[in-house]
Amino acid sequence: MDIAEVLKHTSPELFLPDLQTHDKQSTLAALVDGLISATDIKNPETILQMLQSRENLGSTAVGPGIAFPHGRTLAVQRLTILIAKSKEGVEFDSEDGNPTHLFFVLIAPPQDSGHQYIKSLAALIDRVQSDEMREKLLAAEDYESFCSVIREG
Repeated sequence: MDIAEVLKHTSPELFLPDLQTHDKQSTLAALVDGLISATDIKNPETILQMLQSRENLGSTAVGPGIAFPHGRTLAVQRLTILIAKSKEGVEFDSEDGNPTHLFFVLIAPPQDSGHQYIKSLAALIDRVQSDEMREKLLAAEDYESFCSVIREG
């Protein structure tokens, strides 16, 4: 999937430039708060429970400093992607044991035509593999510069 297509599912309102949380639970709550304040989603408890259940299966902090909390729920009508950064880093049960600094939250309805959810998740994971890319994303000051870095690849 083209990264420009992926970015259509996010917006400046769905960009949290500096999370002030330090542990997994408070981070998940802050991410859900970000989703709720920027969208018409009305069920924060459902979203939080879905993300917590997914984390219980295994941490979504899969790369050096990056997590991809994700899931499907009837609480949303379309794929939505929230992007968040933490300068200090969050203890998020990362595979490498290091703090997590970048979060890409993907939530989608169960009926996802064209599998946009899985394709978007795969495209994002693929795009942020390099250390150089992650450093540039962390240095991006605002939504537009963050998206420019992702687009340039």
